[in-house]
Amino acid sequence: MRFVLAALALAFASPAFATAGLECRPTAGKGPTLRLVIGHAVAPSIVSVRMNDGLAWNSGQERMGSRGLAVVRSWLDEERVWLDLADPDLTRFEGRLRAVFRPRLRGRPALGTFVRNGRTWKVRCVEA
Repeated sequence: MRFVLAALALAFASPAFATAGLECRPTAGKGPTLRLVIGHAVAPSIVSVRMNDGLAWNSGQERMGSRGLAVVRSWLDEERVWLDLADPDLTRFEGRLRAVFRPRLRGRPALGTFVRNGRTWKVRCVEA
């Protein structure tokens, strides 16, 4: 019985249940920034998003002084991160991130684009 409890404690304390994050910023000039919280369980998934484009936007619970976001679709693997954001009522897109990890570059950033309100920014996403 002690062995089973010790094995369970090690399993739940392992990095597989940890969280990490990515911060995506425009490569040049000003533009929206994204902060993604990534949960690592059976498969990595984007569990929370914060966007700042002059206004604060948050997925999940709306916070005082911020607007709500919904993660409509997301994909995260060793090669890419894709994310589609919408308003909380799912009536309009608020943003679309498409980035590919570049393991040969220092820090293994993800490089790609973020589209919001018809405008496209080149972005660089790094671990936060």
